[in-house]
Amino acid sequence: MNTRKRKIIDVSLQLFTEKGFHHTSVQDIIEHASISKGTFYNYFSSKNECFLAILEQLRYTTQLQRYELLANHDEQDIHILIEQIIVPMKLRQEQNLMTLFEGIFQSSDLELKKGLRQHRFQEIQWLTERLINVFGEEIRPYAFECALIFFGITHYLAMAWRSAYHVPADLYQLVQKGLEYVQALLPTMQQTNATLLGVDAFQRIQNKTTQPVTTKENVIEQLTGFIKQLEAKTNATGHELAAFLIEELSKDSWRKHVINASLQSFRTAFKSTTHEAEAIELSYKITFLLKN
Repeated sequence: MNTRKRKIIDVSLQLFTEKGFHHTSVQDIIEHASISKGTFYNYFSSKNECFLAILEQLRYTTQLQRYELLANHDEQDIHILIEQIIVPMKLRQEQNLMTLFEGIFQSSDLELKKGLRQHRFQEIQWLTERLINVFGEEIRPYAFECALIFFGITHYLAMAWRSAYHVPADLYQLVQKGLEYVQALLPTMQQTNATLLGVDAFQRIQNKTTQPVTTKENVIEQLTGFIKQLEAKTNATGHELAAFLIEELSKDSWRKHVINASLQSFRTAFKSTTHEAEAIELSYKITFLLKN
């Protein structure tokens, strides 16, 4: 991603969380990013697109951290599942996104609400599959409804806790309790063999939820563009690692363990730089390719 585009996204996020989405204008973004109006519209058709780009970056960061938590662990370990569920909750807290998200859901902007709804459905889809991983294939007919119940329970528990104690609930305890309630419901659901929303509903929503296609070719193309933005002298290690990843991904047979071992160093090389967000995005896409 072009560094100017990344700067626009970063500035937009800062302004959206400080002033609110609807109180931030394109002109505000232009002035804080020190760019021209033409430069802004070269990358985004509207500030709505900036918000959707922020959601996409949040998804990349979330999924990458989830992959790393599961690496070399039993996929049925419920403690790993709890840590994975917590990841986006922590990110939303760290980036002050909760108020921003709530404001958009209360607005009349259908495009934004659709983007945020799709983001949430992606979370539900992910949890549906992870519940099946943890509790077994036999719960598949009930997994989608269980995922919905889990998010409903934890949302209102967190809201009530904040109202009662004026501090956020402990995330680990919150998620653990939500999963305990789901586990308690599962035997009844299996006994009655009845759900309001089953596999058919899950598939219908999957069909409506679009996700960017990740291929070896477009990842190599993005890595190549990424290298062109770098100054080899100022970040020789990062430049070398990016070139190495291109070389490895271009081979007919991938050395997955070698690529995986390089990704952490790759991200570290760009930590706290203007290229950090794209290094995370590329790491997620490469990890996705290796697992599929």
